[in-house]
Amino acid sequence: MFKHVAEALLSGHFICPTAYPDAFEYLSQPANADKINAFLQPLDRELLNLDGELYYAAYTVVDDSNRAAIREAFSETRSQLRPVVEWMDMVMTALGQDMPIRARDEIRLHQLLQVIEHEPSLSEQLNRLTQLTLFKTSKTTIAEQLSWVLQKLEQSGYLARPNAQASVYIATGKINYLHRIIAFLNDAENLELDQHTAGGEDGEQQELFL
Repeated sequence: MFKHVAEALLSGHFICPTAYPDAFEYLSQPANADKINAFLQPLDRELLNLDGELYYAAYTVVDDSNRAAIREAFSETRSQLRPVVEWMDMVMTALGQDMPIRARDEIRLHQLLQVIEHEPSLSEQLNRLTQLTLFKTSKTTIAEQLSWVLQKLEQSGYLARPNAQASVYIATGKINYLHRIIAFLNDAENLELDQHTAGGEDGEQQELFL
């Protein structure tokens, strides 16, 4: 299990009880977490826990040896920010929720589909989602579009499906990590990510991935 967990963390995976139940249980044991952390430290990384729902490896320093990898990870997260936030907004509206989706929340495809099919504004919002890069598709029916969006969220690590034959998705701890990034950007009052200079971007990346 040590090797499996270490490789997952070094590959940038987010370990939570929904997506990686065995690995999460392993890291929940202080002795195991200490072993993993000791392994990560010479690699300029450390094991972090977010909200008790998520373990991930973060860089402890930013230098020429890892700057490209950090920039790539940041760019990937940045490209997913708008699509995932707009999807969460659609779900909140459809289900009449006041709070955004968090780790372990259930998303039932058929329940969501029934609401969207009977609400033109939600149907249009879903269609707009499928024009964004993360969810880009030529599918035209509401059912196909919604199924595609949920599949892409699963592939991106934001949702998990405990039963591959069922249509119930569970939000993973990566959703909470996204909320952390949103909070950071709000605190920094700097939501226009595309306007960053290369130097400024490195500074922000360091804050997010340390």
